[in-house]
Amino acid sequence: MQWMALGSMWFALIIPAILILYLLKRKVEDRVVPSTLLWQRTLQNWEAVRPWEKLRRNLLLFLQLLAALLLVLALLRPAISTEGLAADHTILVIENSGSMQAREGEQTRLQRAVATAADWIGKLGSSQTVTLIEAGLEPNVLLTKSGDRQQLLHTLAQLSASNGGTDTNAALSLAGAIAANEPGSSVIWLGDGDAAAESGTGSVMTADLGSFRFVQMGRTRENTAIGVFVTQKEAQGVSGLVRIDNHGSQQAKGKVTVYDQENKLVDTDSFSVEAGSSGTIVLEQLPASPAYRAVIEPEQDALEKDNEVWSVPAAMGRGTAAIVSPAGNRFLHQAIQTAGSLEVESMQRVPANGEGSRDVWIYDGVVPDKLPDGNILVMAPEQGAGWLPYEGKRELDQQPKVTSADDPLLRYVDFADVHVAKTAVLGDMPGMKTLVQAGETDLVRAGTIDGRRVVILGFDLHDSDFPLRPAFPIFMRNAVAWLAPTEAAPIGALTPFEQLSVPLTPGAEKRVLTDPAGHQEPVQATGTNWMLEVPNQTGLYRLDEELPTGQKSRWIAVQMSEAQSDITPKAMKLAAANTQQGAGETAAAKTLGSQELMPWLAALALLVVFVEWRVYQRGY
Repeated sequence: MQWMALGSMWFALIIPAILILYLLKRKVEDRVVPSTLLWQRTLQNWEAVRPWEKLRRNLLLFLQLLAALLLVLALLRPAISTEGLAADHTILVIENSGSMQAREGEQTRLQRAVATAADWIGKLGSSQTVTLIEAGLEPNVLLTKSGDRQQLLHTLAQLSASNGGTDTNAALSLAGAIAANEPGSSVIWLGDGDAAAESGTGSVMTADLGSFRFVQMGRTRENTAIGVFVTQKEAQGVSGLVRIDNHGSQQAKGKVTVYDQENKLVDTDSFSVEAGSSGTIVLEQLPASPAYRAVIEPEQDALEKDNEVWSVPAAMGRGTAAIVSPAGNRFLHQAIQTAGSLEVESMQRVPANGEGSRDVWIYDGVVPDKLPDGNILVMAPEQGAGWLPYEGKRELDQQPKVTSADDPLLRYVDFADVHVAKTAVLGDMPGMKTLVQAGETDLVRAGTIDGRRVVILGFDLHDSDFPLRPAFPIFMRNAVAWLAPTEAAPIGALTPFEQLSVPLTPGAEKRVLTDPAGHQEPVQATGTNWMLEVPNQTGLYRLDEELPTGQKSRWIAVQMSEAQSDITPKAMKLAAANTQQGAGETAAAKTLGSQELMPWLAALALLVVFVEWRVYQRGY
């Protein structure tokens, strides 16, 4: 039994007050009567010196004392332990990672978490409130400090499963910030602890949460998943490899089937993988297809979402490049030819608009008036343009110095032995950063302008010994790899909510992205790159680009993260020193909350008062 308002104990003074009223003698009036013979005992009592009398058996007294006692008990707010929420304000954090889709009996872990939260909300007291937080890759506050049961239950019902992971630190930091502004708040985490294990320690650093309980959803660890599915185009067809991971404690057996993009069966095999290990299946001479789908059917499996994976065959494509150099540049042409898989075309003048598009445009000593379709490498500019603030030439007397050593363009590039006689001076260019300087003068810049990747070398190769140094071919190879991202046709397997820079084909008039369900969405992007936030839905996406020469389609495979396939429940351990932690699922669920008896006691007191009134009316 708990007492929620012991400060109301002083109301108990009403009980001795009632008793005192019954002890006091009743005040009488003088009246003339014919005889006092039968009144002798009464007169003796009235004439006594004491102002009070002995208590007598009185039904009204009993009922009044009972009503007073019930009212005092109601004001003290007694409560009994129950499976509910104890705090006046509870912050419910519901983990929504991919592993929460694992089935535990007839429900998934997420469904169990929602059902548990709904049960607690159904038992909320009149003064209790709840804040709902969804813990995904980014924590999301669904509802703040609400006592409306219907609104809370409706919000819970709208929670949909996620295929991504969980940022535990961010979710707990948010819950801690809310709890800090609401003294007496309690934080309860409903999940399988999967996110805590992704850090490798199983421990989560967080601020002081005060009262914290982790209610574990799930017990099973039996799960078999496709860890890797890759395909590669070869001379005799397409080969592939499927890696099957057994995260459970028992041997996993089943069948693996491979389909093409048209859902035609192309290969099938059986597998047997020991507990806690992986097995591989090699696929050979698959018929040509833009993409392939591998499906496994294990005998025992709790998570179905990782049993199907798409793969887009890897194949190196050849991009197109145009070198515009009026005087010709043997060093530059040879470096570009050997830097990557590019079909290089030489030009002596800047082509007019509409003369075609290239993946990479390389301008040596010239500058186009307008940005072309494609990424750009500019060397030794002699004039400015609307997009290039040219300010003249400057003689140099200092050695080049790298300012952004971690940039991919400067990987393995050493400018220590490079000498530059003079360079072009450029003004501020938003979106561009300096990679190499000589004193205060920029020599190399790189960045993005109007959706196009741009690299600028301010100096002429003939005014330096850069082409004679080992750094030159390395730098050119890095530049080509960065400027021509469409060199490799497929995009690797992605996971939900990942940020991806998708290379676009220059000159496309229209672009459309089709999701696995067939829904189409126009792609509003300019230039040669498009930032895509990978959707939550897994499967095969298709990016269609309308070009003057026809339609070009690219395929993007999205799958659940490998880390989510290990569904073994983990305990969540907080590193905060002052945080009180609860136990696992069973213990926490039985000791979480309390049920107040005040409404029942108040109703019973009202009933007793009604009975007392009826007794008084009847003169008992």
